[in-house]
Amino acid sequence: MHYEVSGSSLFKQTVCFIHGLCCDLTDWEHQRTHFQDRYRVIGCDLKGHGYSAVSVEPVSIENWAVDIAELLDSLNVQNVVLVGHSMGCRVALAAALHRPERVDAVALVDGSRFSGINGPSTYDDALASVEAAGGWPVLVRHLFNQMFTDKAPASLRQRVINRALTIPEAVGRAGFASMVTWDVQQLDSALRSFVRPLTIIQSTYVNEERNRVSVGKNESTPWLDHVRQRYSSAVIEIVPESGHFPQIESASIVNAHLQRLLDQVA
Repeated sequence: MHYEVSGSSLFKQTVCFIHGLCCDLTDWEHQRTHFQDRYRVIGCDLKGHGYSAVSVEPVSIENWAVDIAELLDSLNVQNVVLVGHSMGCRVALAAALHRPERVDAVALVDGSRFSGINGPSTYDDALASVEAAGGWPVLVRHLFNQMFTDKAPASLRQRVINRALTIPEAVGRAGFASMVTWDVQQLDSALRSFVRPLTIIQSTYVNEERNRVSVGKNESTPWLDHVRQRYSSAVIEIVPESGHFPQIESASIVNAHLQRLLDQVA
């Protein structure tokens, strides 16, 4: 797994950034440069993404989480805040449960939750939904085209779409199906088992028309309500007028929310 470390190993606190499906560590450029003067900062490409090779293990949230846990071991990280974006929120939560002695807190940036009936066909049903949407490339273009507001440069939107389409389709499809399955089968138990500070930084949600829209300042979403019911002490921060990548579109606001979490665990 490709990873990059900046900041001094002498800093007590480490921050590890985990990207979403069909993305890579460059999504965290604003955060990594902002925090590296005060913290040890890790950015990584999950296997099958960026400069990382495709894993010989099955593509899954759980296996990506094990990779993160083993990376923390290999770097001898003792105090880390895991920050996940989108699909990376699941990986961050799962990794935290693998290494609770190393993880001080978790931040979830624009996470979500797929709902469904837990059963042996959950994974296959998720794959079938990809085909129902017109196939993987069609679904990728549809999903990623909605992830930025009009204030984002068109070049940024196109770059992110093009990058998503370069991810091996087998990795993307399996990652998507695993994400849906993990939400249905493991999300609730993960939230109930987690005992560290949890910050939710939310900027969008998918409405009933299946369109991604920005969250209003005083608005809630089904995902946020779900978190409140299962982890009442979670701190929820709204980033208004932003797209699905608030760490890019509204970097200073996201950085401020992350700093408050880091101050809490200092």
